[in-house]
Amino acid sequence: MEVQILDCDYIVVNNKPIVRIFGKTMEGKTVCVCHQDFLPYFYLYGEEKKFPMIMRDIHDEYPNLVIEIVERILPIGYQKPLKVLKIIGDNPAKTPDIREFVKKFGTPYEADILFKYRFMADNNLKGMGWIDVDGNFRKTSVVKCSAIDAKSIKPIEKMKNAPLRYLSLDIECITKEERIPTPEKDNIIVVSLAFSPEYKGKKSVILLAKHARVKMDDIISSSDEKEMLEKLKEILDDYDPDIICGHNINGFDLPFILKRMEVLKIPRDLGRSEKGAYARKLQHSYMPSISGRIVVDTFEIYKRDPWVKFKRYDLNTISEQMLGVGKIDLEGNYITQIREMWNDNGEGFEKLINYARRDAELVLRLVEEKNLLDKFFEISKISGVLLQDSLGGQSQRHEVRLLNEFYKRKFIMPCKPKDITQNIRDHKLKGALVLEPEVGFHGLIICLDFTSMYPSLIRAFNICTTTFLNNGDDVENMTTPYGTKYVKPSVRKGVIPQVLDEYMKKRAEAKKQYKTETDNETRRILRAKQLALKDLANSLYGYTGYARSRLFVMNIANSITSLGRDAITQTRQLIEENYPVKVIYADTDSVFLKSDIKDLDESREFGAEISSFISSKLYGLDLKFEKTYKSFLILAKKRYAGWAFEKENGKWVGKIDMKGIETVRRDWCELVSSTSFDVLNIILKENDIKKASKYVRKIIDDLAKGKIDLDRLKITKGVTKSLESYDGIQPHVELAKKIMKRDKTKSLVGQRLEYVIIRGNQLLSKRAEDPDYVKQNNLKIDSHYYIYNQLLPPLERIFEVCGVSSSELIEGVRQKSLLDILNGQKAEMSPEKTVLKTFESVVCKDCDWTFRRPTLTGKCPKCSGTLYFSSNGSIGKTVEISK
Repeated sequence: MEVQILDCDYIVVNNKPIVRIFGKTMEGKTVCVCHQDFLPYFYLYGEEKKFPMIMRDIHDEYPNLVIEIVERILPIGYQKPLKVLKIIGDNPAKTPDIREFVKKFGTPYEADILFKYRFMADNNLKGMGWIDVDGNFRKTSVVKCSAIDAKSIKPIEKMKNAPLRYLSLDIECITKEERIPTPEKDNIIVVSLAFSPEYKGKKSVILLAKHARVKMDDIISSSDEKEMLEKLKEILDDYDPDIICGHNINGFDLPFILKRMEVLKIPRDLGRSEKGAYARKLQHSYMPSISGRIVVDTFEIYKRDPWVKFKRYDLNTISEQMLGVGKIDLEGNYITQIREMWNDNGEGFEKLINYARRDAELVLRLVEEKNLLDKFFEISKISGVLLQDSLGGQSQRHEVRLLNEFYKRKFIMPCKPKDITQNIRDHKLKGALVLEPEVGFHGLIICLDFTSMYPSLIRAFNICTTTFLNNGDDVENMTTPYGTKYVKPSVRKGVIPQVLDEYMKKRAEAKKQYKTETDNETRRILRAKQLALKDLANSLYGYTGYARSRLFVMNIANSITSLGRDAITQTRQLIEENYPVKVIYADTDSVFLKSDIKDLDESREFGAEISSFISSKLYGLDLKFEKTYKSFLILAKKRYAGWAFEKENGKWVGKIDMKGIETVRRDWCELVSSTSFDVLNIILKENDIKKASKYVRKIIDDLAKGKIDLDRLKITKGVTKSLESYDGIQPHVELAKKIMKRDKTKSLVGQRLEYVIIRGNQLLSKRAEDPDYVKQNNLKIDSHYYIYNQLLPPLERIFEVCGVSSSELIEGVRQKSLLDILNGQKAEMSPEKTVLKTFESVVCKDCDWTFRRPTLTGKCPKCSGTLYFSSNGSIGKTVEISK
């Protein structure tokens, strides 16, 4: 039978472990593959001459252990094989005690590897991978699906995935008082479920903790909460979902359900075996575990996604942006609304049902329609982690993949470091090189980019803990600019470079196949596969410098960044020595060139020529033409914007490309983002600084007169810890305190909070207010704050490099009336800087750009041409500004 691996655990029967693999066949059948005769083990490195004594002492304490002397290679530094003790136990649960006991004889290795991953690594099995199982069906009462006693398990290659069953879950609770529901005291009243594929012809089902007269055939009433939760268990067993999903299901729904089941004395076997589900407490959430099933939290996945950003991460915000439809709106106090609807026998009760149903349906749509799990399927197949673990951080993905490779090559992996304080204090990572930018406005700029710079450098210099030459051996090696040495691949190919070779090769193959593939499902898998390979390859460098990793060696991480810095330095030198161009900026793996070329096609050919030349000179790195900017504005390091053009299907396609500019920052209000974006569009596309200035003055005028919609003034900040933990007074924290005082049913810790600043005499932090509260109470916005603390700071940075001061941005707004609006009384404007009366403006003779004042450099920020004083729009005396 061919089975795709979903989950893996073990049980102990007669003091021996039995490994259980839960999976699906291509026909959609659920099976549990049981494997016996695999025992837990780890290694002990100590003095070889003392091995007989060590073995005797260990046997005295643990007589059932089997101890063998084997040859293995230590993982840190270039090492030759040496003898270590392999300590084989009988029960994985006893391994931690044995590990602590043997520490007095030497250093344990691989003594904290989870037993399921020990088994999977040794048998080359991977999460979501396929296996060919030879065995016999068996009867058992400890699993709820068909079970097979496996005689053999072999990994096989298969691209497509078995059909999975998805169940989306959401609960509603009720409290007697106005406070946040707690599972120890409060009841679950509604459980909403959405299914894919359908369950008995139904797309969704609503479970109620009371008998209710409703006309819908997908409503299941119960006499009380206990009966309702027992019916939930029945549906889980009957429908048998592979994926259970919800929004903040890890932080609320599942932990609440599990606690209520405990209180009501209901067995918590929600999975595919006799094991009870549980939820391990984390900082602001929980980590649920349900045997044989995968728990997917859309809230956590979207929060970690680097490519999709939201102002807030509630279900309404995400679903509106991703699906075009949001939750059903409940006005006022949420708990009060739920209680009133629950006790209503008419429209209110139906609204509650529809409200709960919508939440479950939205989550299911986010998972399925947006192919939310595709990348994680492929990460599991490539790295080896089980699907549930692929939803977490990067570290475990790399460790499981490297464990698999270490096993094949007889290297042994260290245990995780217990105390990382010393590592962090004694070792500092020196980062990438960012060249000083030529600040200002530029014409056509060519951007070149190194393809996978760090992975390429790791491969070129064979950088790995297993090749790190730290013992003075006289072998062929390569030296990095940091001074570290690594043996050449001819001596030993490093494990990390070998894994990266595989990633890069497979990604190239996936991208190539994707271009010619016609099957839609295969194309979807290939797209996800190449993204997963890119993610794994680019993050492996970070793992080498992660203080909590098993293979932490800061010298290795510093080796990689030193090579990156050297590559950028050499690239700049080689380009400027061999081509008539100037490198105006470089950041980590991108280089920006200024030349006299004006044509897009010509810039592409020229960029490709330079890239080919540099690639032939540097460590086998691959520099490629990335894009051309028709106009480019640099504000500072890592802050720029440009009108970028790339060729797609033979045609040049342009877009505004930005980095580090406030149009994409979430801690500014939307007005700042949209205004900054519009200003950049005008400057970059139309080269019209006057029009951009006039546009800003109109926004400022509207803001001062209260014409800007309140929604555009919302600021969003995250409440990341308990309110008492914050030092000082911060607006969003003060507002959170106010909201929770007004409504004791709200918990805002871990949430992103929207607020606006209103007028008043209090400290600014005390004047943060909930936008809905502002609307309901007709409060006035503090326009002065929004002009001078939100709008002007980012715009000043843009206009400053174009030679326009902040005072000029508000020129044209009626100053006296502006201050009247801001302060509610007449006031005098602060003195303006004196402007020379002998000229009206400054003009560039080369490109005709005009400015009211000279720039600091005395040069045109657009073309670097010479500026002259001007009178009545024409050049007067030919006196250069610099003179």
